[in-house]
Amino acid sequence: MAARLTKGCKRCKTALLSVAVAAGTSGATELRTPAQTLRDCVAQAQGAAAVAACETTQQAALQARIKRWTLAIRDRLRGPDRVAFDRSTRAWQAFFDSELAMLERTLNARRDGLGASLYPGAVTRLYEERARQLREHLHNLSYVGRSPPTRP
Repeated sequence: MAARLTKGCKRCKTALLSVAVAAGTSGATELRTPAQTLRDCVAQAQGAAAVAACETTQQAALQARIKRWTLAIRDRLRGPDRVAFDRSTRAWQAFFDSELAMLERTLNARRDGLGASLYPGAVTRLYEERARQLREHLHNLSYVGRSPPTRP
């Protein structure tokens, strides 16, 4: 489930705050997730241009992460698995390009004029979803070659 920019979970904030305090000041920045960083940036933004800048910064970070994770996954795969992953990567890029085109059409058609300000956030969500998918693939690949747990 994606992080919301408004009305965050108070229990989540309290738990994260207590962990950050326990870790000390230097550890607090390490516990921040990209969604929290984006949320903080948007909360401090003064106007639509500043919010768009926050989204652009987040997108650049996600693009770098996607590229890094894609290369890491590709390095771990061989033969038909690598071919399947390359096909998946091309399919995702085609999907992404189609979604961008559709977002432009539908957001520009809005009568309230908010399409331009909603576009950066919608693009960020697409990148977040791909990063989540790649993180799952990397997680699954971390178990390759390990023996299954034995039952008592």
